[in-house]
This record gives sequence, structure tokens and C-alpha cells, in this order.
Amino acid sequence: MEKLYYQWWDEEVSEKYQVLKKYSYSLWYAAVALIITCLTIIPNGLHIAIMNTPYLIIHSVNCSLVWLFGKKGHLAKSLFSIGFSEFNCCILWLQGNNEWKSTGILFEMLSLVFINSFELPFIQRSWIKSLVIMKHLLLWNYNKYFLGELILSADYMPHIVAFLIIFLYNLNSYFLKSKSYERFISRKNLEDTKSRLSVILSLITDGIIVLGENSEILYSNHNLTRLLNCQPNEVIEIISSLEYVEGKKYCNLSNSKKLIDDLNIIKHLELNEEVILGLCKAENFILEIKGQKVIWERQESILLNARDANIIVQFEQTASDNKLKNVLLRSVSHELRTPINAITFLTEELMNDHAVVSKKSNQDKLNMILVSSRLLISLVNDLLDYSKMLAGAFTVQKSKFMLNEVINNTIQLIQIQAEKKGIQIIKRIDPNLPNYIYTDPLRFSQIILNLLSNALKFTLKGQIEIICSLDLHSRLKVMVKDTGIGISEENLYNLFREFKSGMTQSINPHGCGLGLVISNRIAKELGNDAIDVYSEFGKGSIFSFSINIHERIQQALLSYDESCLDDSFSEFSTLSVRDFNTIKHSKETVQVLIADDNDFNRIILGTLLRQHNIPYHEACTGAEVIDKVIKANELGKPYKLIIIDGSMPELNGWEATKIIVEMHFEGKLWSLPTIIGYTAFTSESDVSLCLSSGMKECLLKPCSSELLIKTIMKYLPS
Repeated sequence: MEKLYYQWWDEEVSEKYQVLKKYSYSLWYAAVALIITCLTIIPNGLHIAIMNTPYLIIHSVNCSLVWLFGKKGHLAKSLFSIGFSEFNCCILWLQGNNEWKSTGILFEMLSLVFINSFELPFIQRSWIKSLVIMKHLLLWNYNKYFLGELILSADYMPHIVAFLIIFLYNLNSYFLKSKSYERFISRKNLEDTKSRLSVILSLITDGIIVLGENSEILYSNHNLTRLLNCQPNEVIEIISSLEYVEGKKYCNLSNSKKLIDDLNIIKHLELNEEVILGLCKAENFILEIKGQKVIWERQESILLNARDANIIVQFEQTASDNKLKNVLLRSVSHELRTPINAITFLTEELMNDHAVVSKKSNQDKLNMILVSSRLLISLVNDLLDYSKMLAGAFTVQKSKFMLNEVINNTIQLIQIQAEKKGIQIIKRIDPNLPNYIYTDPLRFSQIILNLLSNALKFTLKGQIEIICSLDLHSRLKVMVKDTGIGISEENLYNLFREFKSGMTQSINPHGCGLGLVISNRIAKELGNDAIDVYSEFGKGSIFSFSINIHERIQQALLSYDESCLDDSFSEFSTLSVRDFNTIKHSKETVQVLIADDNDFNRIILGTLLRQHNIPYHEACTGAEVIDKVIKANELGKPYKLIIIDGSMPELNGWEATKIIVEMHFEGKLWSLPTIIGYTAFTSESDVSLCLSSGMKECLLKPCSSELLIKTIMKYLPS
């Protein structure tokens, strides 16, 4: 009943209601107190007390009201007590009380206003306020207000004692009721807070449980039973059986694999110290469990938080798989590039041999070998690009180049295959297009080659057209049209997805669609738009894409020239007298060291150097490179150029380069050779590793003979 009794109160109404209810009971206590006082203090004072009982009771009530509503020092809150006093005075005046007539209603009002306005606001303590009110009302009640005299004679003693008893009783009752009301409000606020907290905890997707000192459940939310897939009465049993996922225990509280063993140790941790325990396998979920020691319902407890970690585990697994794929693809591409490099170089050597190419049949065969090796390189590049996409390291490098030249070179790669199938390849280039465009030439050629190869695979007869023109936004638009089998609507969805051919296996048993996936990504990088496809099943397909080609070509070229000039000048400005002497006698000391663990690569480089009458030495490991460099320095005939592979046994090319550079700066080598990287690892990180180790440049396998000798001559003294 007490709860219902307070619910509809606000603070102000409840206080006033308490006072009025309380003072209705005080009339009886006042009468009893008055009789006891008069009989105790003055035997003959009973008549006086009885005659003045209404007088004493009313002014005792007034005193309590003034204290109650004036204790905060607010004049507005005392108006109720003033009005109540006026009502009491009027009643006594009508009864013929001469003392009240002589004093008058005005004096009572003025005294109450004075107390509230000028004294109580400056008093902080409640008991002092009570004494001040008692003083003023006693003075006023006995007509001594203006004189300020308070005579405690035997005649007035019964009145004063009765007055004080009633006032103090009501004052004590007020304090008790106030404390009771405050406790009720505190309990109500606590219940409201718990209710809101319960709602919040029920909305949290994590599972929450609070365990008491004896491992009893003090609280648990619905999501915990959902994650554990159990009933509320089975929670403790399930938690006791949870074990950590192998390798996913993050805390060192114990050596146990069971979660329950670590919970007992949490009790000895600092209060509110959170510990990430690890991942536990539930029936349908992998849960990340956190625990901490808290105070719950006035006792030390353990708060556990269980979060669904399935997505995190799947992400980590995917990232691990992608990393493994990336490593595998890089390794495979590296192994493929080495023999392809040898095939390409040796084919070029044979094509330069007049005795071999004198026969037309030999020349055609060599052309087929060369084109096939270049197609193999394009496939390897696709693998590398795909691995870069998985690693998030795919980028483009733009430069100026001739559009017509790149188109012709790309067509040439599939021309022999097209002729054998009797398919004509037609090139149409808009004469309004500029001769030079600015984009990534290798990536641009890669898109066209993949689209042409795709068209050639699925075209049994007819022709393939490649059309270059300007679109409405002054971008280069390239279309590849074929008269092949076309693509059905249901297969268009999978066209640009990894390892989804979308083609009939009986017609094309090979082709996983990886080239189209990579080409689509490159098109987005170069022109912000994906490749568009229009196809009619049984009649052919049209693939098209647009790229940006106007990006301040002249400014880019000027910047490149300036950078080259700056590099050359900086190198020249740091030459010492010893370096000038080296240049002066360069013809006497020119030597080249080639380092590669693959015999084919050393043969290729050696053949090329011999053709240009450049002497050289060979090394198969990084350690052998360092030994030869040290010995050459000791003999006074240091190497001027080192062509080194990145991946070699004992010491790889990057490590060997770092050691050589450090030895030079430490004064152990008086001459630092120019080091060129020659590697089959083509990712940006690998190239960056070459340059950061101290290599001057990095050539990627396979590399044409022309580019290789041009680079070598660039760094050899003339």
C-alpha cells in the first residue's frame, strides 16, 4: 500500500499532504502533552491549560508549518502557512480571545514574512532554523515581539512546555517521514534503473551472464541461451563443458583447456579488470569469451561476455587462404617465367641466325614458338595480377605510348592462331584519335589481348573486329566484336566471376574466365567503368570498355625529364677524386658479374654479353657473389656491374646487395659496383625490395634482349 500511496505524488504535493495528515493526528498528542505538562509543572495550571488548549495547538501547528515551508528560505512557500495562520486568528477572534484581538492579524503576518524573508535564507543548518522560528513565535504569542523580551514565568510555563512538545514532535515526525520518502524514492529509482538496464542487456547481441560466489546465476540475458543453444536451466552445465579452440586461448590464467578452470582464477583478479579468455566452440557458434570481476548485488561476482566470433574466424580463414593462394601463385609464376625466359631468348637468337631462318618453314616455326612464349607470359601475368588482387596490391602505372603500335603488337600475338582457324581479324581506328595516348600500356594491351583471345576461343567462323574511337566524354572506347557462339542470359551473370567459364564445355574444354575477371578490374582502374557486354546467343558478342587518355601528357614528360636530370646531376656531384680516376681508367677495368642459380638464365646472359664482347664472371649463390666482389677489390680490378637474381640459395640477391653496400660504406670495399636486379618476382613489393636493398634498377623476367643489353650498356663506362 505504501508504494501505491506514493506513486501519484510529485515532490511538492507529497510534502504538503504529509504535513496536513500529520497535523490532524497531532491534535490528540497535543492535548495529552498539555495535560501531562500542566499536572507535572504547575499543579494549579490545569485550568489555564484547558482554557488555552486551542490557542496552544493552533500556534504549535503554525510553528511547524513555518519551519516546514520556510526552511528553504523561499517566501512563496510560506504563503500557505500565512494563510493558515490568518484563518486560525479569525477563529480565535470570533471566540472573543482578547489577546489575539490586541495583537492583531497584521502582527502575525508581518512576523511570518520577516522570518522567511530576512532570517531563514541566511541560516544553513536546520536545527538553528528551528530555534529561530521558535524564538519568534514565542515572542509574538506573548505580546513581547516589539520589546524582544521573553519572560519564562510560572504562569507561562505550561503554555511554553506544551508548545515545545507539540512543535518538537511534529518536527521529528517530519524528519522521519522525509527519510522514509527519500528511501522510497531511492528504491523506486533503483528499480527503474534495473528495469532500464535489463531492457538494454536484452537488446545486446552478446551473451551476458553474472555468476555469484558459488557459481550460481545472478543474471543472464536471452542471447546467451541463443548462442549456447540451450535452455536457461542448462546454462551452467554448458559453460562448464566449454573448451578453447586449438591455439585460440588468449589468457595465461591456467594451462587448462577448459573455460571453467579459468573462471575460478578470475575471482582472484582486481575488481573490474577485464580479461579476454579466448575462443570457445559451442554447438552452433564459435564464441569469444571475456570475463571480469565485478560487484553485483553487494557481492563479488564474475561477469562473462560471449560474442559470436564466426564472422571473425571466417574472415581470418579467408585471409589465410588468400595469403596461401598469393604465395602459391607467386611461386608458380616464378617457376614458369624461368623456362619461358630461356625459350624466348633462344628463339630470338635463332631468328637472328641467317642460316636458320633461310628456310621459310623454319622462320614460321620460330615465329610460332615466339608468339606462344609471349602468350604464356600473358597467362603468367594474369596469375600474378590475380594474386595481387587477392593481396590488395593491384596498381597501374601510366605512361605515354603509341596507340596503333600497341594494337598491332597485341593482334600479332593471336594472328597465327586466327589464321589457322580461318578467322579474319579486322582493326578499325578512328583517325581523330591522337597518335599518342596516356595510360598504362601493359595493362591496356592485357585487356585487349584477353578480349581478343576470348573472342578467338569461341568463334568458329567469321571474323573478329577491334574498333577504337572517342566516346561522348572524350575517352578512348575500345570494342571487340566477334561472330562466335554468343552467351546466354543465364551465363552473363557469371562472366566476370572467378573460375566461372559460362561457356559450353564441349566447345571449349579449357578457359576458366580468369582473364576476363582481371581485364574487368583493369578497365575499372584505367577508366572507372567496368567492361560492357552485349551478346546474342548463336550470333556473337560485343565487349567494350572506355579509358581516360588525356592526363597532361606534356607535363608528365617534363617531370620525367627533370627527374632524370636531377638524378644524373646528383650522382655526378657526389663523385670523389677516386671515382674520377676510376672513370678515367674504366676501359682497363670493365668487368661484369652475373649471379643466378638457374643455368638457363646464366647461359642467356652470358651469350648476350659475349655477342657484345663484354667479359663477365658467373656466380650461383649470394655468398659466392660476395666472395668474388671481395677478391676483385683486393686484386684492384673491381666489378663495375653486377646482374643478380633475387632468389638464390645461401644468400638471396637482396641480402647480398645489402651486404655489399654496407661493406662499401664501412670502407671494406673501395669501389661500389652498380647492381641490377634480374628477377621473376614481379610484384611491386618485390621491385621495391630490390631498390631498397641498394639495387640501381630491376629488370623482370622474361626480358627482351634489346632491353637487357640497353640497360647493361647504360651502366657500363663508355
